[in-house]
Amino acid sequence: MPVSFRLSVALALSALSVSASASPGDVNADAFYRDAKELMDKGMRAMFDKRTKPRMAQLEAAAADVRAENEAATKRGVPLYCVSDAERKKGLDAKKIVQMLGRVPEAQRKRLTLTRAWRAALIREYPCA
Repeated sequence: MPVSFRLSVALALSALSVSASASPGDVNADAFYRDAKELMDKGMRAMFDKRTKPRMAQLEAAAADVRAENEAATKRGVPLYCVSDAERKKGLDAKKIVQMLGRVPEAQRKRLTLTRAWRAALIREYPCA
């Protein structure tokens, strides 16, 4: 086998293993935000867009990661963010989520993962005292 072919195969396999081990919340926050805005503009037609399900899964993964971080921080006595019971019961709709991510400065969103941007959005929206 030629060396260049073996190198190509090795690079392809390593790229696959890296993408397979990455968390869905590791997606770039700005790319997620731009897609989410476009999907919101589509209204009901967004349900048929191929980006909808993967983006929803990415947000769910990021939210679960940040929720776990906040629970651990709360147990240590220093919560990252504090959501009132009334807000928790009301929940967040897609429009509010996109608005919260939009408040994270674009320059920051471009270099953050979705998980990190979602953490920043929650801390900004629901500060603790």
